[in-house]
Amino acid sequence: MDFITIASGSKFNTLLSFINHLDYERINFRLPNVINIIPTISTFDTIGQFVESLEEAEFDIENEYGKLLLISKKSQNEKISYYAFFNEKNNSPIFLTDAKKTEDIPNTLFNYINKTHGISNLWIPPKIMKQIKDDLALEYPEMLITKFSGVRSINSEIHSKLRPYCERNLQYHGNDGKETLKEMEIWYGVLPKILEIRLPTGVAFKIDDKGIFSHRSGRFEDSFKIINNVVDLMIDLRDYITKSDYEIRHFGKTNQFSRAIQKPWSIRMSYGLDADDIPKFCDLVQGSDWNFTILKDVLLTGSILYNARMIDDNSGALFDITTTGKKIDVFPVIQRDLSSSMRFYQFVLSHIDNTAQVG
Repeated sequence: MDFITIASGSKFNTLLSFINHLDYERINFRLPNVINIIPTISTFDTIGQFVESLEEAEFDIENEYGKLLLISKKSQNEKISYYAFFNEKNNSPIFLTDAKKTEDIPNTLFNYINKTHGISNLWIPPKIMKQIKDDLALEYPEMLITKFSGVRSINSEIHSKLRPYCERNLQYHGNDGKETLKEMEIWYGVLPKILEIRLPTGVAFKIDDKGIFSHRSGRFEDSFKIINNVVDLMIDLRDYITKSDYEIRHFGKTNQFSRAIQKPWSIRMSYGLDADDIPKFCDLVQGSDWNFTILKDVLLTGSILYNARMIDDNSGALFDITTTGKKIDVFPVIQRDLSSSMRFYQFVLSHIDNTAQVG
């Protein structure tokens, strides 16, 4: 059973028209208690390319309402439905579902995203999560944070008044979460990873570092204002990553010689890596949370010059990395993969430097 009612023949060609329909549904009908909204970034040029990628991933296209699609896929013999809107403003789809975050979404939507070269979930960095929180607190002084998860890595430029040498990962519940998180930032150098927020407008939502926005109450128009601001921040990251390139150039009178030309994108760190950190880096990046495998690597004796060729176990995409400590250059091999790049950047943020930046 579909969780949103849409009349046959309806067309939604702008995101605003769909948002208005969601608010009409909210007022006039009973919607699920939680609707999970998953914005993405993509390199699709057209909605046709997006539809083709869904079909290759064996999603069923059940109905089309202009740029809004009703799609579904089986998970453990249960049909999981999504509404997917292709936003032509930035050529990036937005998915809505009442499916469970812990089981159904990973088994269907995230499985598709991880294996498709041209699309990625947002993977919101801790500094951008803090920016989201600070911007909302400035706009809504009476905002409540009722729950948060916070992190601190040892290699962080964020100052910590108490024991800055400690890594931290914590969860907090309480209506004073806004004040508590501010205190944790000042005293313990913690940045937010998950936020549960209530606005005085009646909007209540949860947002996590994978970019899942769980709408719980209030106007969808207000929720999408926040979501669109987050997507705009991440579009700059997408555009930087997609400047990387791989091509085969041919030389000689008869083009008998060929050479691979790789153009990297880069991650800059405040503290970075030293030679002693490389074994831990290798263990962590090949862990089950990240799904990468190092195919071959070289650490130059007596230096921090480290090179590695890696494969994304989900999509099969290859990429090379080179680091001398403070910067990691990421080179695509054969084909650039946005999902792999975004996940590798999130790995660096999670385990090396949670204030690392691209560029």
